Amino acid sequence: MSGAPLSLRLALRELRGGLSGFRVFVAVLVLGVSIIAAVGSLSASLVDGLRGNARALLGGDVEVELSTGPASAEQVAYLASHAIEVSAVRGMRAMARPGANAAARGLPTLVELKAVDGGYPLYGTVDLDPPMTLAQAFAAQDGVAGAVAERDLFDRLGVAIGDTVAVGDATFVLRAAITAEPDRTAGPFSLGPRLMIGDAALAATGLVQVGSLISHEYRLRLEPTEDVLAWTAALRAAYPDAGWRVRNFLASQPTAQRFVDRFGAFLILVGLTVLVVGGVGIANAVQNYIGARTETIATLKCLGADGGLIFRIYFWQVGALAAIGVVAGLILGALAPLLAPPLIGDAVPVPLTFAIHPRALAAAAVYGVLTTAVFALWPLARARDIPAAGLFRAIVAPGRRLPRPRYLVMLAAATVALLLLAIFGAGNPVFAAWFVGGSVAVLIGFRLAAIGVVRVFSALPRPRNAMTRLAVAAVTRPGAPTANVMLSLGAGLSVLVAVALLDANLTREVQSEVPERVPAFFFLDIQADQAEAFDAVMLATPGITDPQRVPTLRGRVASVGGVSAETLRDQRGGHWWLRMEVGFTYAARMPADTVLSEGAWWPADYAGPPLVSLDAEVARELGIHISDAVAFTILGREIGGTVANLRRVEWEGMGLNFSVIFAPGALERAPQTHVASAVVAPEMENAVFTAVTGALPNVTVIRVRDIIERVTGLIAQIGTAVRGVSLLTISAGVLVLAGAVAAGRRQRLYDSVILKVLGATRGDVLRATVLEYAILGGLTALLAALAGTLAAWGAVTFLMEMDFGFVLLPVAEAALGGVALVVALGLAGTWTVLGQRPAPVLRTA
Repeated sequence: MSGAPLSLRLALRELRGGLSGFRVFVAVLVLGVSIIAAVGSLSASLVDGLRGNARALLGGDVEVELSTGPASAEQVAYLASHAIEVSAVRGMRAMARPGANAAARGLPTLVELKAVDGGYPLYGTVDLDPPMTLAQAFAAQDGVAGAVAERDLFDRLGVAIGDTVAVGDATFVLRAAITAEPDRTAGPFSLGPRLMIGDAALAATGLVQVGSLISHEYRLRLEPTEDVLAWTAALRAAYPDAGWRVRNFLASQPTAQRFVDRFGAFLILVGLTVLVVGGVGIANAVQNYIGARTETIATLKCLGADGGLIFRIYFWQVGALAAIGVVAGLILGALAPLLAPPLIGDAVPVPLTFAIHPRALAAAAVYGVLTTAVFALWPLARARDIPAAGLFRAIVAPGRRLPRPRYLVMLAAATVALLLLAIFGAGNPVFAAWFVGGSVAVLIGFRLAAIGVVRVFSALPRPRNAMTRLAVAAVTRPGAPTANVMLSLGAGLSVLVAVALLDANLTREVQSEVPERVPAFFFLDIQADQAEAFDAVMLATPGITDPQRVPTLRGRVASVGGVSAETLRDQRGGHWWLRMEVGFTYAARMPADTVLSEGAWWPADYAGPPLVSLDAEVARELGIHISDAVAFTILGREIGGTVANLRRVEWEGMGLNFSVIFAPGALERAPQTHVASAVVAPEMENAVFTAVTGALPNVTVIRVRDIIERVTGLIAQIGTAVRGVSLLTISAGVLVLAGAVAAGRRQRLYDSVILKVLGATRGDVLRATVLEYAILGGLTALLAALAGTLAAWGAVTFLMEMDFGFVLLPVAEAALGGVALVVALGLAGTWTVLGQRPAPVLRTA
C-alpha cells in the first residue's frame, strides 16, 4: 500500500472510521442493483429454460397444425417418411358430465379435451397421480375406456379417481390426475381444465363432426442432424396450399418470449427508477459526509493539499462504498433464480435453473456505477473548488457555485450514458424512452415544486399561531428537508396513484362495457341437423329471452386484392386477421344494431356474385376498400367475394359478431355448424345449462359470467403485482427520507434545545414537527396525485383508447398513506433528540 497514490491512502485511512452517514447510500444501491440483476438473471434463466425445454413445450421438433380437418393420407405419409416418429394430437373444447357411478352430481363443466395417440409425448413425460403410464390409464376395462384429468376437473364435477365422466356420447373412467403435462402452455384465459383421452376413443364421443372446432396437430421427431428450418421450407414447398400452421422448436414459444422481454424491460426500468430516486439519497449522503468532514478538508488545504487531491480522496471513498453496494446487489440478484421458484410457483411453464449470467450482472453493475456517478459528481466537484473558509461557512448555508467545466462535462457524459443504457438496454426503446422521459419529468417537476413551495411559504405573512409559525419556518429554512421529502416520496406515490387509477379504469371498462342484456350463455358446435332441436329446447325452457342462432364456418384469409395473405402478413406486421382463423357467417338481412360506415347492405333476395361485409376497423388497418376482392380458404376450398360494405363491429357488446359476413348464395352448401346465444334470468341459468347439456351433450356451453369473472380477476392480479412492484420505488423513497431525517438530527437537536430554553414543552416540539411534516407530506401527496392522474389519463386515453374516469378512493388511500408515512418518519427523527438535556448541547454548540 506504500506505493499507492496519496489520495488512495488518505481515503482508506478515513474510511476506517466506518460507514456512518453512508448507510442509505449503500442501501439504495443494493436495492436498485439487486432488482435489475434479479430481473436480468430471471429473464436469462427463463429464456434458457424455454430453449432447453423447447421440444417438450412444442411436443416435437416440428409441429404441423390444421384446424380445417385432419391431414390427408398423402400428407400423413409424407410426414411419416420425413421423420423418425410422428405423434397425432387432437384438441377441442367439450362438456364433461359426472357419470352414473359418481358419488356427487356436479353440473357439467367445460373442458379442454385432448386426444393423444400411443406415441405421445415425443419429448418429456406426463406425470400422473397415482403413477402409471398413459397406456395403462387409457386401457379399456369392461368396455369403458380410461381418461386422466387435471385436479380442477375433479373439484368441479365432485368426482374422484375411479368415477366415470361422460363426454358427448361416450363414458370414461377417471384413472389418475395430471400433475405435469409437458406441452401444457395454456394462458390465464384457458376456459376449462384438461381432460385427456386416447385418440382411438375420441370417435365414440360423437364430437368429431364436419365443421367442429377441432385442432389437428402432428408432432414430429426429426433426425438429430436435421436442419429444422430447411425441413420446414421443404414441407411448405411440397404443400404450398395445405393451409397448415408449421412451428419448430427454435421458435416454439414466441408469446412467452415476448412476455419475458416486455415484462423484464418494465422491471428493469422500475429498478432504474429505484436507483434514480435513491440517487437523491446518494447525493445527500455525499453532501452530508463532506459537510461533516469540513474540518479535515480545511486542515488538508491549509497543509497544501490542492482541490484535485481533495476530489480524488473523496472520489476514492465514494467509489469504494459504491462497489460495496453494487457487489451486494449483484449477489442478491444472482441468487434470484434460486430463490424465486417457491414464490412464483407454476406461473412459468419451465423450471428455473440456477446459473450465473454475466451479461445480466454486468448490465446491473453498469447501472449502479453510472447512477452513483450522476448523483455523486456534483457534490464532490463543488467541494473540490470551495476554499477552506468557504467550507466552514457552508455549515450554515451551502454555496451555489457551479463545479468546474470539466466536472460538468463528466457529469453530462455519465447522465447521457445512463439515459442511453436505459433506453436501448431495456429491450423496448420506444417504451423505455417514454418511461425514462416521464420519470425525468416527474423528478424535475417535484424539484421545481419544492423550490416553489419554499418561495411561496417565505412570501406569505407569518402565521400568528406559534406552532404553525415554527412549522412554516422549518419548511423554508436553509437545509430544510423540503426537497428531499418531495423528491424521495413523490415519484413512488405518483406511480402508486397511476397504477391504482389504471386498475380502476380497466375494471370499470370490463364491467361497464357489459350490456344490460348481456347473453348468459354462448352455445358452440351445434350441428346443422341439431338446429331445430336446439330451438325447441330454447322455446321449452322458461327464463330465456332473445335467443339467437346463426350458421358459422371457419377459415383463413387467402388473398386481398390479389395479394397473398403471406405477403400481406409481412407487410402488415403479422396482423391477427391474416395470421389466425377467421369466423364467417352469411345473412340475407342486416343484423340488428349493425352500423354501416361505408357501402350499402345487399337486398334480402340477393342472388348475384359473392359479396362480403367486413369489420371496418380491420379494413382500415389493412387498407381494404369497397369493391376490393377478398378470398378465403374454407375447408380446403378457396371462396372469394367483393367487399360490398364495411361495418362498425362492437366486440365488447358480447353479441354474435363476425368480422366477415357473406351475402346469400356463397356458403349455404358448405359443411357448417351453428353458434347461438341467449339472455337468461340469473335464477334460471342452472336450469337452462342443464336442459341444453342434457338434450344436446355434444354442444359446448360457455357461461359468460365465468369469463367476465376471470377477466376481472386477471386484471386485479395484474394490478396487485404492479402495485407491489411500485412499492419498491416507495421503498427507495423511504430510505432516502430516513437518511435525510437522520442527517438533520444535529439541526433538530439544536432546534429542540433552543426551544426548550425558551420555554417550549416536549408536546410543543412534537406538535410543530407533526405540522411541519404534515405540510410537506400533504403537498407531496397532492402533487403525486396530480402527476399520477395525468400519467394514468395519458395511458388510458392514448395507449388503451378508452374513456378515462377519475376514481377518488384509491387516490385518497395513496395520498393519506404518504402523509402518514412522512409524519411518522419525521416524528421518529425528532423523538430521539427530545430527551437530550440543554446544557451539554449548549456547551458543545
